[in-house]
Amino acid sequence: MTSRIEYDALDTYLKNIGLQVSAAEAHGLITGLVCGNFEKSLALMNSELLEESASDDPRFRECKAELTQLHAQVADDLKDTQLGFELYLTPESAGTTKRAMALVQWCQGFMYGFGVSARESERKLSSDAEEALEDIGEFTRLDTLAVSEDDEEEMEALTELEEYMRIAVMTIYQDMLPK
Repeated sequence: MTSRIEYDALDTYLKNIGLQVSAAEAHGLITGLVCGNFEKSLALMNSELLEESASDDPRFRECKAELTQLHAQVADDLKDTQLGFELYLTPESAGTTKRAMALVQWCQGFMYGFGVSARESERKLSSDAEEALEDIGEFTRLDTLAVSEDDEEEMEALTELEEYMRIAVMTIYQDMLPK
């Protein structure tokens, strides 16, 4: 099992090489790529996130190593029959609004990654997985400005959304596995 990179550390790696994506969005994208087509997901991750012309830069190599580690972690987590997969979001201590924004970014990354990797697949999603994918798409439009920072009920609702997303992703992943 690989060790998890801290959210803020990955965010810094991404910013250091000029990427305009958050750690949450990068994790969502990688998860979508793995769900859509595991065999091509690492190559797609590299082409979607990393500009090879910068490969001589030590910061690029560090970021690539961390993203490759994150890819391996996502793949391991999705295979975990005990539902070990978790969304990679800002820590709860960052506040409800930032966490909601991270959830939206995660969903956007997932939708993009899944679309890129699954577009050539002949696999058909079950009705449950199709509904889950539609829901993830809907969550990309969550109004984060309406989220109240100090509302305990909103934090609970956000936690429930995260749990739903976790199960939705596992459903999609299972449907896309080679039979």
